[in-house]
Amino acid sequence: MNSLLLRNFRNYVECSLQFHPKLNVIIGNNAQGKTNLLEAISYLSLGSSFRSQPNDKIKRWDSDFFFLRANYQNQLGSHSLSVGFQRRERIWKKDEQPCSRLSEIVGQLHTVVFSPEDLKLVQSGPDKRRAFLDREMVQLLRGYHIYLNNYKRALVQRNNLLKQMPPDLLFSSAGDEQLAIWEEQLAVNGAEIVRRRSFTLQALNEICQELHSRLTGSQEHLHLVYSSTWAEQAGKLEAEELADLLRQSYAQGRREDKQRRLTLLGPHRDDFAIYINEVDGRTFGSQGQQRTAALALKLSELELVHKLSGYYPLLLLDDVFSELDSNRRQALLSLMLNKAQIFITCTEIANDLQKLNSADYQLFKVQAGCIK
Repeated sequence: MNSLLLRNFRNYVECSLQFHPKLNVIIGNNAQGKTNLLEAISYLSLGSSFRSQPNDKIKRWDSDFFFLRANYQNQLGSHSLSVGFQRRERIWKKDEQPCSRLSEIVGQLHTVVFSPEDLKLVQSGPDKRRAFLDREMVQLLRGYHIYLNNYKRALVQRNNLLKQMPPDLLFSSAGDEQLAIWEEQLAVNGAEIVRRRSFTLQALNEICQELHSRLTGSQEHLHLVYSSTWAEQAGKLEAEELADLLRQSYAQGRREDKQRRLTLLGPHRDDFAIYINEVDGRTFGSQGQQRTAALALKLSELELVHKLSGYYPLLLLDDVFSELDSNRRQALLSLMLNKAQIFITCTEIANDLQKLNSADYQLFKVQAGCIK
């Protein structure tokens, strides 16, 4: 990415920045706007905030709009990407041409975000690992966000029926018919989600094993295993065949779902296990082992993008250096410094960064939404 313009985004009134092609270090005290800068870059990549906040919460508090624009280069040349938000409406443009669908935007400016919370990826609950997978897949696999959004909408509708339908209707054939309408959407979109998650996790597993071995000096072995009701069939069946299995599963699970008034089965319950030396890292891994595994997972995202697309995404490191020891910081830099364009936020410059040649990075100082 060559440059970024922000207007009325978070605590920035207006800010225009030119970036270094290798490394950009953004320093400042807490609550000054460092993370907001990374959030702006990520927003242009994903079409949403990685902090999971609505659009009207990320515009500057005293303004009725925000605007972002990035200029970047890829294998096809120079491009621009922009978004304006006002009165609950967004206008996206690529190369100054309006875009009618988010699918035209997502993945154009590919990012991988690494925050202190990601260091807890191994020890966290399944929802964090699903979000880790889905965030990357939305950018990497065209159309995945459509299946994911369709599935989420159908899940909300089915759950609302289960919660709100009177018992006499819920436990009748008419109730089954109403539930089956949304089960069809869950099955069709869920099959695509399961198949793509299975493919992505297999690809990540191969890369992650190699990176983890390098991070641990070949002293430890890491292995990822997809945990889903249909994990074994995901890589063997066509989408329609897998959708049939999901239809059967939802129909067979209706009685218990009605009793619990909740959809208990589906890709929204998927997870993946992280084994370190053949034992479950979440339960038996030390904190150091868990952090190293999390680091290997995040670095694997970048390598997977490169493997499938031929380029490296932007690597956004939000206050991660303060959470990593010297060995892991050096490993991260040595693996990625001459590959991906990196953006690091920190409260002070770590010794690892001070040792770099000054020509290899650009330093930005942030104070109250102003950068120099």
